[in-house]
Amino acid sequence: MSSNSTLSSLSGLRNLSIASGAVFIGPWADIDHDKFLIIAGVADDRILVCSVMINSEINQYIRRRPRMLSCQVLLKNADYEFLSHDSFANCAQPIKAKLESFMVDNMKYCGMLNETDITQVQQRIIASGTLTVDEINTFFKEK
Repeated sequence: MSSNSTLSSLSGLRNLSIASGAVFIGPWADIDHDKFLIIAGVADDRILVCSVMINSEINQYIRRRPRMLSCQVLLKNADYEFLSHDSFANCAQPIKAKLESFMVDNMKYCGMLNETDITQVQQRIIASGTLTVDEINTFFKEK
């Protein structure tokens, strides 16, 4: 087998992890530590993903804003071996990132959210009002 074929196969395996509910950890711009990111939706026709960050706690800024507070999803560490403690998916500020952001060596795949949690994440993103109708249809359409 040629090395190009092997590299292509490895790249293909990594691409399988880019799906709704996949969780990655790695560096993110302007943050001084690695962050967990959840892929909430993937656009087929655009090389973008809609993702959210996982935080250890809800910060005071969000706690004082009921609309943002309602967009947090509790993730129990008992459900996910990659979490060391209960955490929160911040669905109030979804990130539209290029797919390539998740394909770098320092971004590590951690696992998948269960069906209940990814459904809650997607519903809270839609309820947040931060995406357009076109973006909602692009990222969360029935497949």
